[in-house]
Amino acid sequence: MTLPIALALAAGLAIVGRACRWLTTGGAVLAAAVGTAVFAGAGLRGAALLALFFVSGSALTTLSVRAGRSADRAAAAGRRARQVAANGLVPAAASLSIGMEWPAGWAALAGTLCAAQADTWATEIGTRARRAPRLITTGRTVAPGASGGVTWLGTAGGIAGSAGMAALAVLIGVQPNAAAAAAIAGTIGMLADSLIGATLQGGYYCPTCERETETPTRHRGHGVVRRRGVPFVDNDAVNVLAGVVGAVGAVLLVEFL
Repeated sequence: MTLPIALALAAGLAIVGRACRWLTTGGAVLAAAVGTAVFAGAGLRGAALLALFFVSGSALTTLSVRAGRSADRAAAAGRRARQVAANGLVPAAASLSIGMEWPAGWAALAGTLCAAQADTWATEIGTRARRAPRLITTGRTVAPGASGGVTWLGTAGGIAGSAGMAALAVLIGVQPNAAAAAAIAGTIGMLADSLIGATLQGGYYCPTCERETETPTRHRGHGVVRRRGVPFVDNDAVNVLAGVVGAVGAVLLVEFL
């Protein structure tokens, strides 16, 4: 697909996403850039994979917010540029590698999107679990939506999300072994997201409100103190790392399937 056509199609979809309030203005601009890379490198087939992730994730978040259960209310109000970058830059790079005829490009693209979809589905479906999530590293009970917290229902939902993305990959012509590798790598990426979230991601505490938060500055106007993790590793950075795990894992696994 030529660059002007790719840009026009991506911009059109970004405008639709902004109109649906799934994207902020900044998010729409970056989504247009990511979409252009995907269209130019992987064509309509790559765009179909990206669309499944974006539409399904946005719909699940919206439904959870309406039910008062969402762990990501900010995303429901419109995904910001940083959030779009966190989930879109690795797929964009993988798509461009397809355009350069890298043999493992489709495995990388499917793998990183399987990881992104698995994480999103696990988060939103997990809010419906009857039992409180537990920290993946220690098993300690944590609040719903806390980084590193997992539930059996959410994990099952994440696996289903990864499998669904892989199924679409097969339907659009991706080799079955590459799709299977992507499904496995996506699940691994989801678990890596939780593990990194529980260990490296910065965690803060508001002494005034006596509540934990992921915000490194202030919580409801009060000062916070860091309790764990690395200061500059936030949820967006964790998503990038999980996407890399999905892409690299799929590329490595495809050699054995």
